[in-house]
Amino acid sequence: MLNKLRVSLFFGVMAAMVHFVWALLVAAGAAQTYVNWITDMHFIKTGFVVQTLDPVKALALVVLAFVVGMVGGYILSTVWNLIVGKKK
Repeated sequence: MLNKLRVSLFFGVMAAMVHFVWALLVAAGAAQTYVNWITDMHFIKTGFVVQTLDPVKALALVVLAFVVGMVGGYILSTVWNLIVGKKK
């Protein structure tokens, strides 16, 4: 059986860390170069423009990513426990 709290925390922290790194890229001015590189690798040309860092929005992004990761981890562990069941 998976521990729902631990799995939820893992996914929440991982999602928050990815979005925190994105906010750091934006703050460093490297995010636009990254977006251009990724889209070019996928043969996509877009008009996406990375804005300047807004600390309040960045915090909201990281917190929301954590919450969504927690919910996803909880759902995943619940489904896993239902399918796999208890070991005997």
